[in-house]
Amino acid sequence: MVNRTVFCLAVGFGLPALGLAQSVPGNRLYGSIDLAVVTSHTGAPGLGNSVSVASGVLRSSVFGVAGNEALDGGLHALFRLEAGFDADTGAGKTYVGNPATATPAAPGGIPATGLFNRRSTVGLGGTWGSLTAGRDYTPVYWAALDGDVQGLMLYGNLQQSLALAGTGSERFGRASNALFYASPVVRGFMLRGMASLGSESGGGPSAPPRKANQMLAVSGKYTLEGWLLTTAYQQISLPTVAGSPAAFTGATGTRRDVVLGTRYDWGRYGISAGYLQIRQPTVANTDGKQLSLGVSARIGEGTLAVSALQMRLNTASGTAQTAQVLGLGYTYPLSRRTTLYTSYGQVNNSATAVFPLVSADTATNPGALGAHVRALALGMQHTF
Repeated sequence: MVNRTVFCLAVGFGLPALGLAQSVPGNRLYGSIDLAVVTSHTGAPGLGNSVSVASGVLRSSVFGVAGNEALDGGLHALFRLEAGFDADTGAGKTYVGNPATATPAAPGGIPATGLFNRRSTVGLGGTWGSLTAGRDYTPVYWAALDGDVQGLMLYGNLQQSLALAGTGSERFGRASNALFYASPVVRGFMLRGMASLGSESGGGPSAPPRKANQMLAVSGKYTLEGWLLTTAYQQISLPTVAGSPAAFTGATGTRRDVVLGTRYDWGRYGISAGYLQIRQPTVANTDGKQLSLGVSARIGEGTLAVSALQMRLNTASGTAQTAQVLGLGYTYPLSRRTTLYTSYGQVNNSATAVFPLVSADTATNPGALGAHVRALALGMQHTF
């Protein structure tokens, strides 16, 4: 297996299309299997290229079931259960999805290997939109997906921002113990909102603070004649830990995430640009920023996409970590369900930076401080 850390944020292009459209009654099993042969270089001293079989370069490998039942009064009941796995080994994903298990050593929750680690929701829908509860994507995720010409797919997509969040995909692109609202599209406008109860704590000695890991988020997008504008704001109360042995202090600090993005599609071409800022609740400035630019073109039956990102993470020492990221990919559909693809990506880290190279569901980590990372993948993805 390639040297990587799996973040499990997104399933690349068209994730909702893999499941059951909310307007279609009944239940349906769906999924995606994605495997690629990858050659990668981590920049570790004395090491050359490694070759491996990797899962999740184009899209995450997942299976799930979604359902929709018509009710009286124009309402319909909705549910979705979705699990991710590594197709190269068949193993389930390890994730930190339950902030109610937070401890001073693991303030976001204890890692676990769960079945429906990606999405597990139930709720109601109608002409007013949908309201669901459980574990799902945050408004920040949807804004990133809408504003990325790569659709959070292949090397060098907007999920590079996971390295800036401090929590990975958890409590950034996904949230548990939460309520989610999605409005209908009205004259090109659509809104999303989310509130998470986080650690669901009552406070008290040795317990997480009452507000620990609670989240609020909202996003909006507007589409008109090929243009798409999107933005999102999200905040989370992170519990403060101090002392030896470590203990909750009873206080929290607020991290604030902002996403701005735009995309324009005309004919066979597309272009996107975006800005992301993460303000951390630390005394020293440890905020992160990411600028992105992407273009795509349909060539024959396939699609070529190129992306460039500039990343910056401030540090307590005052020396910022920076990186330039390049992604290049080509996808060729053999059918509606089967796609061949190739993807190349590289991260040029500054002297003290350790940013990984991220694809749809994997990350290749640098082998040393300031190491440059590169990877080339040739793969196949099938949906069902």
